[in-house]
Amino acid sequence: MMRTKNRNQVLLFAAVTLLFVVSACAVPGLGVSTSPPVEAPSPTPPAAPADTPVVVEPAATPTEPPPMPTETPQEAQPAATPTEPPAAGLLRQWAIGAIASSEYGSDDYSARQATGAPDTMECDDLQTAWASETSDGVDWLEVSFATAVVPTEINIRETYSPGFINRVEVKDQMGLYHTVWEGTPGAVEECPRVLSVPVSGVNVLINVVRINLDQSNGGWWNEIDAVDLVGHE
Repeated sequence: MMRTKNRNQVLLFAAVTLLFVVSACAVPGLGVSTSPPVEAPSPTPPAAPADTPVVVEPAATPTEPPPMPTETPQEAQPAATPTEPPAAGLLRQWAIGAIASSEYGSDDYSARQATGAPDTMECDDLQTAWASETSDGVDWLEVSFATAVVPTEINIRETYSPGFINRVEVKDQMGLYHTVWEGTPGAVEECPRVLSVPVSGVNVLINVVRINLDQSNGGWWNEIDAVDLVGHE
């Protein structure tokens, strides 16, 4: 009887053990798994937005300003002109030759000092203008021009003791003189001055102008720097 009991006990113990093993396999987490562990996927970083603004770096700023020009442009000075420009169709010209009844010097104060554009810019006794031999005589200055014209205007620039011109004449190509202006000689305050003589009634070509002076009535070397002839060709 003892042996049967022991055998029954052994069978019962084996059944309980088997039942325990089967239960352990059915319950998650119990028992030993023979399958390899499954690795969790690595997290994927979020994608950058499609329109992420691009930062533009500013251009480099020069540390020093650009160098300044080394030379200042000079303004061109207009040529000296005693009167307004002539109207359309008129020719204006300065004398190219001169003779006189007398002159104070053969170079300085000579008749040729009355040719060309003005070069005596102030009222003074200067050698760059014509002066007669004496300061109290009756004299004349005759100037010639490159182109003969029918005259419309004569401009005489006086640069010292002006006012003693008493007659202006023009000479035609036949050698005849025509008086275009007469006045009473006498001192004037304006100096230097331009005596402008309008010319009318002379319908022939001329290229010579004679300027007569009477300095006997208190004159003092009425000096002439330049003569300007205006006319139609």
